[in-house]
Amino acid sequence: MKKFLLIFFVVLGVIGLFLEQYRNIPGIRSNAVTMIDYLLVSYLLFDFLWGIKESGNARRYIKRNKFSFYFLLLYLLLFAFNVVMRQSVDVLNKNNNLITVMRNLLLVLKIFGRFKKVSSYMHSIITKPAQTVVFSFVMVILIGSLVLMMPVMNTGEALSPINALFTATSAVCVTGLIVVDTANQFSYAGKTVLMILIQIGGLGIMLLSFFMVFLFRQSLSIKDRNLLSYMLNSQNTQTLKSSVKRIILLTFLIELTGAVLLIPVFLRSGSPLPQALFSSLFHSVSAFCNAGFSLFSDSLMGFNGNVALNVIITSLIIAGGISFAVLTDLFTLIRSWFKKKRTYLSINTKVVVIVSSILTGVGTLFIYKLEHKNLLFPQALGKQYLEAYFQSVTLRTAGFNTMDFELLTNGTLIIMMGIMFIGGASGSTAGGIKVNTLGVVWAYIRSFRRGNEEVLLYRHQISKDRILQAFTVIAFGILSIFIVSSVLIITEEAAPLKILFETVSAFATVGVSAGVTGGLSIIGKIGIILLMFLGRLGPLTLLTASSGSEKQTKISYPEAAIMIG
Repeated sequence: MKKFLLIFFVVLGVIGLFLEQYRNIPGIRSNAVTMIDYLLVSYLLFDFLWGIKESGNARRYIKRNKFSFYFLLLYLLLFAFNVVMRQSVDVLNKNNNLITVMRNLLLVLKIFGRFKKVSSYMHSIITKPAQTVVFSFVMVILIGSLVLMMPVMNTGEALSPINALFTATSAVCVTGLIVVDTANQFSYAGKTVLMILIQIGGLGIMLLSFFMVFLFRQSLSIKDRNLLSYMLNSQNTQTLKSSVKRIILLTFLIELTGAVLLIPVFLRSGSPLPQALFSSLFHSVSAFCNAGFSLFSDSLMGFNGNVALNVIITSLIIAGGISFAVLTDLFTLIRSWFKKKRTYLSINTKVVVIVSSILTGVGTLFIYKLEHKNLLFPQALGKQYLEAYFQSVTLRTAGFNTMDFELLTNGTLIIMMGIMFIGGASGSTAGGIKVNTLGVVWAYIRSFRRGNEEVLLYRHQISKDRILQAFTVIAFGILSIFIVSSVLIITEEAAPLKILFETVSAFATVGVSAGVTGGLSIIGKIGIILLMFLGRLGPLTLLTASSGSEKQTKISYPEAAIMIG
């Protein structure tokens, strides 16, 4: 009963987070949000006092729950401040911005303060790690949608529910497809929320929550360790803590470095210092997380000849798209060179680096060749290759563009769809079927053609389970794109090739558009939302989450004689 009561109050907090912005509207909304505020305060006090009663020692309980105690004090302080401010009309009018900020901080704390307990309770309700991961993404998307609908997050008219859901899904799934102009639609508060959603989506809310647990030196339960092991695809539960810390710190270090390098670029473009600082951080996070959101209405087309920006952004995209495991492996190799020690790259790293390099190079040459006499024709040769290279890299699921995709030839769009469908590396912020999957399929086809019984890759055998997973991922991706594309061809007024391009971009969480996204109907937006969600979580996670419990059986069934090919 206590579990469901907690979830009920968290839902109330989310509703209050939305209704708070409409308090000035006369009628039931104002009364409802006031009631929600007092209910939440009553629940928090009761929950804390009940914990003290059960422990039997107030001082010891507070010492063991310092974070909850400090949160409660801050919560009550902000609540009291909010109540006092409501009573003073003059103060409210003079300090409206301050009140709004304090109010929103209070409401965000309502959700954040309860999330840890909801997460732990959901672990006991949900037995499969895959289901927990799916649930966490759904929760972040829904909360993000409600937050983005607030008037304070928008410069003009607030987002409609479907556009808010689309934008939040695109940010959390690090896709970058937009139905509104990010640069003009959102205020700095809204853009900051978008950046936070991108960061959460890139790393995963569960990974961030575990990082906070380690930061406060708390221990993990067996279920938590199993969940974390599933998320990191690691069998060694002893190194989970160091792995999480390394991933988070490495992410922040790379993003901060990228932001620092981008500051001079935006300053030289004429942006004031505060705007340059914010733009640098936003684009660095967006690039490393392979999100593709930009604070410019034309994405990065205005910087298509800026060598510094192109190199920095593509470097961030590549770093985010090759996975943390590969980055760590490469750093270890570089460090061993300085120490004059012999270190070998793992098979996974070799496959990711080689396949990614080939795809980037081939993509650059194809885009240049196909657009040399079309979109790139008026520009200098060096600038043509720079644009082709940038787009080849960003097609690996980043979503920025320095070219107008609406003017590309059909041949270029088809080549780009192939690159997008493959995507980046497993375990990274990228989408697509992943280069690792392509490597496994290539190894299987080569072994099958040679008549080998074992599938070998760099003199290492690949298990049948891995091969089955690889083909499952490809089949799931093709089927998902086919179904949504078929629906959109019926419901949308756009060329079939451009609709197919849009659906591939959504599934691969790339975010580049051929001009279809902005004019999508509600059905079209829902279809793209589902594809972005499927693409970010991946077929294997979703299939595992939706599967039933494993059944043990000793019955051996006869083989079916089905003709193939």
